Amino acid sequence: NLYENDHFVPMGFAFDHYITRETFDATAKDYRCRLLMKGLLLEDDAIARHSDILTKLSDQQADTLSEDAFVADCADRRREASYEFTTDNRGFTSKIVLSKENLVFFSVPYDEGWSATVNGEEVLIEKANIGFMAVRVPAGEAEIRFDYHTPGLKNGAIVSLCGLVVLGCYLFINKKAKP
Repeated sequence: NLYENDHFVPMGFAFDHYITRETFDATAKDYRCRLLMKGLLLEDDAIARHSDILTKLSDQQADTLSEDAFVADCADRRREASYEFTTDNRGFTSKIVLSKENLVFFSVPYDEGWSATVNGEEVLIEKANIGFMAVRVPAGEAEIRFDYHTPGLKNGAIVSLCGLVVLGCYLFINKKAKP
């Protein structure tokens, strides 16, 4: 189920194919969402990292964007999708079983504050489908964990604390200096 309490749940979906930016840009805007069900849109550097497990979507596949093809592509995504998805105040955890090593896509906006682990080991988060996230996951049972930490929050807290210490010292010295 993609909806929980009337909110979309960004479950993980595995893909066998990638789409280049050129193929995406050449597709009519009304059909791009259908194209994105066939493969992950990846930038060149991500394609180079994952070309051993993903194949380029052929021109023939990219041209098959009918309603029936879209329904079939949705069924393909469902076959290797997360079976469990939980959120908490730090991020989310997803569990999936894959028949082979693959990239798993999440419809969560990509941001530098995210970190991810697969089966407890840190992994690279790829920017996929223009602004969302995907991670490489081995075959078999896997637990994928995403944690979010606001970029700059720790440094900002340290600077603020230093500022409070300096202010406290100033007030203390100013009070001692007055007769």
